[in-house]
Amino acid sequence: MRIPPMLWPAFPGFLAVAFGAASPPLVAQTAPPKAAAPAKAAAPAIGTATGSLTVAGKSVSLTHAVAFNAGARIYLLLTDQVLPPDEAKSEFELARYQFLHKVVSLELTLDPAHKVTEMAYRWELATTPCPGCFDVSLSGGPDGPLAGTVKTTAKGEAEKLKVDVAFSAPFVRPSSAKK
Repeated sequence: MRIPPMLWPAFPGFLAVAFGAASPPLVAQTAPPKAAAPAKAAAPAIGTATGSLTVAGKSVSLTHAVAFNAGARIYLLLTDQVLPPDEAKSEFELARYQFLHKVVSLELTLDPAHKVTEMAYRWELATTPCPGCFDVSLSGGPDGPLAGTVKTTAKGEAEKLKVDVAFSAPFVRPSSAKK
């Protein structure tokens, strides 16, 4: 079959229609699956902390959390080691234990309404107050546990601190056993 020259410009369109009807159906394109939202980090178990304290480039993991009520003040400690409940009977015994065992910690003092009134960090046997160095998010009932996060503020970064810790701190109660 010869196609007259005057129909040549229309011939490709003719072929497309003729063979298009015989072609297999096109598969519908689907959008790629959306990436799953990042999983929310699980809250730390009661008595633990997850994160670290970095001072002048040296870092220590803070793995334990504890709170104790000293009457007009509540102490919240995020530490690199366990603090035995009997060592948190008083402010004096707690400070003595921390000094003897070279505890590294973040120390927050709260009023009875759980408002942060003082902030400090303990590093190489010295406690250094640092008001405004940490942004604290805190929740929990009057009997605990106290849960939340502590992150460095711009002031803390200027002091060469880096903190990013999540915690769940129970209120400790000393044992009734006499020493």
